[in-house]
This record gives sequence, C-alpha cells and structure tokens, in this order.
Amino acid sequence: MRARGMTYDTGFVVHGQISREHLDPAVVRRELAIIRDDLHCNAIQIIGGDPDRLEPAAGAAAIRRTQPRPTRRRRW
Repeated sequence: MRARGMTYDTGFVVHGQISREHLDPAVVRRELAIIRDDLHCNAIQIIGGDPDRLEPAAGAAAIRRTQPRPTRRRRW
C-alpha cells in the first residue's frame, strides 16, 4: 500500500512567539478529518515547536487511521 500524505503544523516557535497561538482540539480533529476524507491522505507528518501539542495531534491522527509521524521542529 502506498502512503499518500501531507504535513500538519501544530505551531512553530520563532523568537519566543508561536505561530498558532490557540490550538483547539476540536479544530485539530476537524482538520485531520478533512485531510483524511477530503484530501484522501492516509499518512500525516505532524510538526511543531511545542512537544505538548504533538502528542494530542498524533493521537487524533491515529484515531482517524492515518499514519502519524510526529516531528519536533527546532526553535529558530
């Protein structure tokens, strides 16, 4: 089975500021559902600068049967 995927950004940190100030779990679930259902992706790379945001997003992706791959981005 070939993976078809994209990257999901939970917010990156630049000069102490995070790009996504609020990360609502309901919005994350809805966006991941759109990625799976509308874009027909079965894999997702989850990136972000805050480790506390990666785990919930990866869990939401796993529940939706996409192959999550959390990746922590370094601070700039």
